[in-house]
Amino acid sequence: MRQLVMLMPAVLFFLPVYALAEESDLTLTLRSRAEDKGAYTVTTKQQAWPMKKTVVIVCDVWDAHHCLNAVRREEEMVPRMNEVIEKLRAKGAFVVHAPSSCMEAYKDHPARKRAQAAPKAKNLPDQIDQWCKKIPSEEKGKYPIDQSDGGEDDDLKEHEEWHAKLTAMGRNPKAPWKSQHAGIKIRDEDAISDSGIEIWNLLEERGIQNVILLGVHTNMCVLGRPFGLRQMAKNGKNVVLMRDMTDTMYNPKKSPFVSHFEGTRLIIEHIEKFVCPSITSDQIIGGKEFRFKGDS
Repeated sequence: MRQLVMLMPAVLFFLPVYALAEESDLTLTLRSRAEDKGAYTVTTKQQAWPMKKTVVIVCDVWDAHHCLNAVRREEEMVPRMNEVIEKLRAKGAFVVHAPSSCMEAYKDHPARKRAQAAPKAKNLPDQIDQWCKKIPSEEKGKYPIDQSDGGEDDDLKEHEEWHAKLTAMGRNPKAPWKSQHAGIKIRDEDAISDSGIEIWNLLEERGIQNVILLGVHTNMCVLGRPFGLRQMAKNGKNVVLMRDMTDTMYNPKKSPFVSHFEGTRLIIEHIEKFVCPSITSDQIIGGKEFRFKGDS
């Protein structure tokens, strides 16, 4: 008995640290846009999210892209993204890295095997393995930008030089990604998947209801992937977009003929009206929300 009593202080010393990571709540300010007689106004509400019931999904933050300007903007964001992800993980959130079409690079990684090993959920939503191009709530509004050209906003000469460089590197210039950007740390306790089924299985296995999505590109992969905002929203998850840790594929030469950054803001407004609320990275790590250098 005396030996047991002597051991207890050491056990108690370590327990609070573990409990804090498991039980920590994060109070977030969720921004939406509410409709009243055809006009939309910004509304906010605070929610306390238990971190052990929260996941952050890192969408398609690839190691390369066919659009050079998209690469430049990603390079600006990645250090901040990694800081946010590290902080959320430290507070007890689950991290899922989702660099689509790059699973071969991680076939032996513990985080990839974790995603593959998750038991099949009893409530797998219909078509959770497919892209989602629109959800019913979006029928109430008009999609705000023309992305029919793929959204590339490169200078033509620079674009040609970039594609020549990708070809010289042995990469397909139209789809050059092979892994997630190395600036975002993947830890063994995380998961790696680009499958809507696998990611849903992981969330259900852990009883996760709260989903934070960050990454690129807002108007394409972030919205439409099988693990994207639309699928999570329509299937009942409490999902938010981290609006300052994302970017769009939008060319200002297309309607509505605004700057690239204004095009991104229009997509975020569309999401806040019809898909889900948004948050910002400063709510996680403090300071000010992120803004691209070229965004005046």
